[in-house]
Parts: sequence; structure tokens; C-alpha cells
Amino acid sequence: MKKTILLALLVLAVAAVPAMASVQNVKISGDVDSTYFIRNNFDLGAGASGSSSGDGDNKNDVFITQTRLRVDADLTDQVSATIALINERAWGDSTTDTAGTDIDLNLAFVTLREMLYSPMTVVIGRQEFHYGNSLVMDTAGTNNGAPGDSGLLGVANDLTKQTAQDAIRVIFDYNPLTFEVFFSQIDQKTVTAAGEDDDDINLWGFNSTYDLGDDMDTQVEAYFFAKVDKFKGEVGSGAVAVDNTDTIYLPGVRVSTNPLEGLNLQLEYAHQSGTKTDPGSTASAIPDNQQRNANAAQVIANYQVPVMEDYKPVLQGVFTYVSGDNDATGSVISSDSDSTRSEYNAWDPFFENQGGGTIYSAILDLTNLFVYNVSLQANPMEDVTAKVSWTGLYLAQDNVGTSFTLKQPGGGTGSSPGTSTSVAAKDGKDEVGHEVDVELVYDYTEDVQIGAKAGWFFAGDLFGEANEKTATQALANVNVNF
Repeated sequence: MKKTILLALLVLAVAAVPAMASVQNVKISGDVDSTYFIRNNFDLGAGASGSSSGDGDNKNDVFITQTRLRVDADLTDQVSATIALINERAWGDSTTDTAGTDIDLNLAFVTLREMLYSPMTVVIGRQEFHYGNSLVMDTAGTNNGAPGDSGLLGVANDLTKQTAQDAIRVIFDYNPLTFEVFFSQIDQKTVTAAGEDDDDINLWGFNSTYDLGDDMDTQVEAYFFAKVDKFKGEVGSGAVAVDNTDTIYLPGVRVSTNPLEGLNLQLEYAHQSGTKTDPGSTASAIPDNQQRNANAAQVIANYQVPVMEDYKPVLQGVFTYVSGDNDATGSVISSDSDSTRSEYNAWDPFFENQGGGTIYSAILDLTNLFVYNVSLQANPMEDVTAKVSWTGLYLAQDNVGTSFTLKQPGGGTGSSPGTSTSVAAKDGKDEVGHEVDVELVYDYTEDVQIGAKAGWFFAGDLFGEANEKTATQALANVNVNF
């Protein structure tokens, strides 16, 4: 047995010699980010039970550390490979074989430049990418979800750095035009439904940007994405089979321009069509295959204020609209006739990644909302960046009923991904709340940053008296890059 092992190691060593010799350059990098946070009342007072008359004692104070190690290897001028490992854990989580002690594969991709001909680049494997301002597509996905192998699962889902997808990207650079197509396997499910041989969730699309070359540095971006859940079959004992796949088809356009010195304006619009499938849970319930018809729009203005220029003040205003469903009851239809199926108007958050680190982003999905945001950023002293922001949130469609669902990113009621809490709310109201955030970042050295952030979310008149407590958070972190 020992001889066999020694022989195998010798073979591996010999095989590795030419591979090592072919590497032109290797770069090792990474970061260690340690954060302490305190979060209170992210359920707005529902309490650990999630009831509408809780005591509001929902508190989470935790130390976490996120560690990443990355290796980039250039094999030739045209071929490179990247591998990155990550560990995310709450302090003291040293139990054997738990997610908090695992070292996970975060990135693993190869880049082939000038493949077939010079403008073409191909990237294959687990990678990070995003388009535009991440209103629609970012591999980080929604801000309130951590993957199942993250040690932050149920601790602080929205703070995870495990934000990659398995994908193939083909990039064509015809400066000033860039065109990109991609395919990603979101979930290669285990086939469990009888007679089904394809129940994957696939994501694909293209993105193009064009620089007009005018005096205002105008850039136009157009895209189309599609997410297809191919599952067809029965759900639950005796349930009616799903007779259509769940699909989202998403075209959109974004324009960025600089009409004045120091002023950048951006406008983005996107539309969702396809099919919303809600399988019936019993034989008497008809699967709800509604046609999607949802919209999103965003306006962003960034202005470098021409006063106190030594402090580099930047004023930003953002308006975001994502549609809500006209039929807010979400009830299962009682007939299989297409004529009785209403449109589904609620915007699917898709793979948005905006508002990270805020309370509202942690407890609300980006759907059925008007979001108003104003912020001011400046450098009050050398190596220090300060930012103050205000966000107002209103429902695009008034609330129906006497309850409202909040996401829970961790601690208290948030013990697993996708956990939610139903809180008392008022029928016909639309004011969700207002949030104020204050943030400071100190560049201790070029490689070390020390940050602090505080936020207050004030519940609006949507919520009942038992669930209108102010949600708060405070975060402090030290991040070292190498």
C-alpha cells in the first residue's frame, strides 16, 4: 500500500514539473476583513416569535471575520487561471465540519484572450461579474441572501462576500463597442420528479456598451437576460402538475452622460415578461401560470459640488421604481382557462445588488417600491471619507390586508436563508419607512482600511403600533489587503 502511494505521488510530481515550468507569472493576493456589528429590531418589534404583538427584543451582536486568498497565474500572454478560497465565520464558531469552519471555493476560472481572433476573450468557470449599476444583473445576487456553505448563513446573510456564479462569458471588444454574451447554471437540481429529466435553473443573456465619443462622454448600454426554471411536474402529494416553466425575459437600456462639468446623469429602464408559475399544493388547486408584465426604472445624478473643493464633496440623488402586483392577494386561481389568468405585475429582484449594508436592503426585496435616496460624501480630512445618506421607501401598490412580510438576514428570527417575518400592517397604506445612514472610512495605510457605519430605519405608517419600532445597526470593521 505504501509503495502504491509513493508511486502515485512520484507520478504527480513528475506531471507537475512541465505545468510549473509553463507559468510565466504568479500573483498571490487576498484580504482579511473583521467586523463587529450590533443590529436591533430588524423585525420592527415582532419579537423572536414573529407575532404581531412581540416585545421587540430582537437583537444581534456578533464578531465576524471574512478571509479570502486568491492566486492568479499567467500561463502565457493569452491564457491565465484564477483560484480563490474564502472562509466566513462568526467568532467562536469552531465546531467541526460546520459552514463556519469550512474553506470554500469562491473563484475558479480561466481566461482565454484573443481566442480565435484578437477582439475575443472567453472566461470559463466560477467568476464574479456585473453590468451597469447592478440594478438588474450582478453575481452577488440579492443583498439579503447568503449561500448554504457560508458561515454567515443565519448570522448576517446580507454581508456575505461569496458572490460568484458558474458561468461562461464571451467578450468581444470592438472599441468603442463592447459586446458580451454569457451562460450561467444557477441551480443544477437533482431530478426528483417522476418522468422529469430536466429541472435546472439556467441564466443567459447578452450585454453591450457603446461610447458615443461626444464631448459629454455619453455611453449607451443595452442588455437582454433570461432566467428559465425548467421544472415541470407534481409538487406535493396529489398535486396538479406544473404545466409551464417559470421564466423571466428581461430587456433593458441604460444611458450615462455628463452634460456639465462635474455632473453625471444616468437613466435606466428594464421590462420583465415571461411566465410566473405557482404550482398547486393539492389536486384541487390549479397551477397559477400568469404572464409577467413588470417594469423598473432608475435615475441617478452625481454632482461634484464646486464649493469647498479641498473636501471633494459629491452630492448624489437616486430615484428607483420597481412595479408591484395589481392582484396583491396572490391567491391561486380556480380555473385552468387562460382567460382567467391575470397578469403578474410584481418586479422580480432578479440579481440586483444595490443598497448593500443598509437596513432596508436587508429586510426588503427590491420589488413593489418607490425608493428615494439622497447622499453627500466628502473627505473632511486627509485619508478620511465620510458619507451621510437618507432613503425614503414607499410601496408602488398599496398594501392589501393587515400584515406585511419582512426578510430577516440573521439573528433573532433570521435563522436560515429566506427566513421572513410577518408583521402587523395597515390595509391601503404605502409608507414603508425612512432610513438615515452615516459612514466613515479611514485609510490607515494603502492596504489597511478602518470603517464605521450606523443606520436607523424609522417605520412608516404602513405598520401597526406593535410593529413600528425603529430598527438600528452599528458596524465597525478593519480590512487588510495584501
